[in-house]
Amino acid sequence: MNALREEIRYTLPKLIANVAIALAFVGMSYAVLWTLTSISSEIAYLLQIGLLLAAGIFLARTLFDALRIVDNVTGIFVRLVGIKDGLSRQRVFKDTMYIVAILLVTAAVFPVFSNMSSFGSVLQEISTYAALGLILLFVYDIGRTFYKITEKKANSVANHFSNSSNEEKTNEK
Repeated sequence: MNALREEIRYTLPKLIANVAIALAFVGMSYAVLWTLTSISSEIAYLLQIGLLLAAGIFLARTLFDALRIVDNVTGIFVRLVGIKDGLSRQRVFKDTMYIVAILLVTAAVFPVFSNMSSFGSVLQEISTYAALGLILLFVYDIGRTFYKITEKKANSVANHFSNSSNEEKTNEK
């Protein structure tokens, strides 16, 4: 949990700054649209595209910073659920089983909430969004596991090729 706090303490100011800069670029693109359209629509369009691209770059940086936090939160949540940290097919299978269980529970609870008169629709929306969030979390964990497994295999293949190329160079000398 301390690692998560440190990660948030380190990443949150960068995240906020990137979002603020992206919003500033979006605001400037609207200001350019309002002010320069009467003068030249082509120049206003080009400036607006450039400013929106700059905003997109800062939003992408925000996404990468947010993914670092989400990665730590996902690890903590998966450990709390009881899935071990190993990179195996069993972990992917457990994540898939949790997704199926979430879908079944949500499908079973949905009709119960529809029979409630006053808060039924609100509870249906809450259960739908909660299920979607949990499913996205487990899908993210599956993707993260596949990425780590693939990265490990790719590194071992690259090391094998680099070692064989080094051996050939030493044999030639």
